[in-house]
Parts: sequence; C-alpha cells; structure tokens
Amino acid sequence: MRSLFFAYFFLIILISTMVSVSHAADSSSESPADSHWKQGQKFLDAGDPANAIRSFRQSLAINPDSAKTHLSMAAACLAQGTDSIAAIHLKYCLELEPGNVIVRQNYADLLLRMNQLEDARDQFNLFIRDTQQFGEQANRHMIHAHSRLMAISEQLGDAYEEHLNRGIGLYLLSLEKTKKNQQEVPNDQNLEALLFRAAGELTQARLTRGDQVRPCWYLYLVWNKLACSQPAQRWYRITAQDASLEYLTPKEFQDFHLVRKFTESEHIRK
Repeated sequence: MRSLFFAYFFLIILISTMVSVSHAADSSSESPADSHWKQGQKFLDAGDPANAIRSFRQSLAINPDSAKTHLSMAAACLAQGTDSIAAIHLKYCLELEPGNVIVRQNYADLLLRMNQLEDARDQFNLFIRDTQQFGEQANRHMIHAHSRLMAISEQLGDAYEEHLNRGIGLYLLSLEKTKKNQQEVPNDQNLEALLFRAAGELTQARLTRGDQVRPCWYLYLVWNKLACSQPAQRWYRITAQDASLEYLTPKEFQDFHLVRKFTESEHIRK
C-alpha cells in the first residue's frame, strides 16, 4: 500500500520537476531556493530521502511559500514513513494551491490511512466538488473518492452518507461501463444491474434523510439513463423544489439548470 501511494505521488513530483526545468531553461539565473529544491530532487530520485529533506528544508527556509517544495518534502517524508509530517506539508501545498485536485486526493487518502476520518471525509468532498468540473474524464477518480467516502461513512455510522456515496459511485461506474461498451460488445444486462443497484442505494439515502436533495438529483440521472421517463420526471420535480447551492455542488447545480432549461423549452414547444 505504501509503495503504491509513493509511486503515484512521485509521478506528481516528476511532472513538477519537468515544469521547473523548462522554466529554468528560459531563465539566465536560478534562485537559491530552486537550487536547493533541485538538489533535493536529485537525492529523492536516488532513493536518499534523508538528504532530500535537508535540501528541501534549506529551500523552504528561503522560500516558505513554494508549493512544489512542500510537495517534494511530503514525498520524502512518506518515503521515510513519517506520514504525519507529510500531511502537514500537503496541507501547506493545498493552502498555496487550493485547486490542485491531485494533491488533494493524495492528502485525503493519507488522512484516511492515518485514521483521521472526519478530516479525510472533508477533503474527499472538496476533491469531488472541484473534480466534477472536469466532466466524465475524471469519473475514475470520482469513483475512488466516493468509495472512500462510503467506507468512512460506514465506520462513522452515517447511513445516509454511506447509501448516497455508494449510489453515486455505482452511477459513475455505469458511465464508465457505457464508454467501455462503446468499444466492445455491449452488455446491457450488467449495465442495467448497476443502475438498478444505484437507484436502490439512492432511494435508501433519500428515505434516511428526507431533507436532502442530492439523492433526488442522482435518482433523476439514474432513471433517465435507464430511459424510464416517469420515475425520472418524478425525481426531477422533487429536485426542482429544493435545488440550490446549499444542497448541490456547483457542478450539480449547473447541470440541473441545464436540464431545467431544456425541460422548459420542450414544454413550450408542446
């Protein structure tokens, strides 16, 4: 588990290194902070996290607001097994770059591994809110986040969140299956089974918390995907009664309004 996490994390460090090198090629001089950071990267590449940390500390002493150095420091700390210190540097990195969804996902996973369940839940929810903006290309990452939220909710005894995240995760999985089926022989029975399971979980979420509208919105999406217009329209109408940014994420709210505009235009035509 640790090796997989570090390998994934190291990919991010490698990308930021490539960006830094390209920037350095356009500059006639290099700052002392960048010089120490690059030296630390060399140590990290060589499998020497102890010396890497020393170099990163020197870099941060000069420029404490370097997101890439905090990210590199976190990777070095993970390599040494000091998860709690790595978490601190990931938090700093996110304060400097709050829109970095890949770092946020790693931070959330790390908090979960450290058994900081409520903090991990908050980070996964922020990750989902920000990652939804990328559309279906981010579905696999979203499925990962919802599966983690489901596990956290189960441990915390939150039945509503458990059913909600399982239902949304199954719906997103069905979208991924749809894309795969377009390239292979379609298996409509498996796809329908996923969607019916999603509908069951989302219905349970709604029954558990009747004041929440997110299950209703996803029930509309699920039944619409199943081409069942009557239940889809029923859940759309229920969503429309309470749809707001207070209950839906910005992307869900935006998608709802697109559906509402289309529905209103179709009603006018008729």
